[in-house]
Amino acid sequence: MRRGATLLELVTVLTLIGLLSAMAAPRVGDALDRLAVRKAVGEAAMFYGAARFGAILQGSRVRIEFGPDSMIAVYERANDSLFLRRDGPAKDGVNLRASRRVIRILPNGLGSGGSNTTLVFRRGVHAESLTTSRLGRLKRWR
Repeated sequence: MRRGATLLELVTVLTLIGLLSAMAAPRVGDALDRLAVRKAVGEAAMFYGAARFGAILQGSRVRIEFGPDSMIAVYERANDSLFLRRDGPAKDGVNLRASRRVIRILPNGLGSGGSNTTLVFRRGVHAESLTTSRLGRLKRWR
């Protein structure tokens, strides 16, 4: 009784694995792009919510700056003070395009001058956006 596999059997199996991998690779890349965009949008939405809550809690106007490399929230007082900073979506390879890079939130949680600001997050063919209302709310578009 012979054990093992012949060279022809090994080549056949490896060829099949290679073909299946080549067919699956674009779908995996597409799924990774979609996940990266969703993660970036979720992080930006949570950052915005935390900054808005900080404005209400401290009773101070807050300036939020969205950039591809960082997101920054600053209490606007006599001496501005940074209270939140996070890495931007570029860390995950996600591009950010903003109609306005700076949004202000009043101490009552309402937006100031940032009405209809749109943040578009894109990687590959996938894109999602966040839009602010004049009331300071966020709407997520897929």
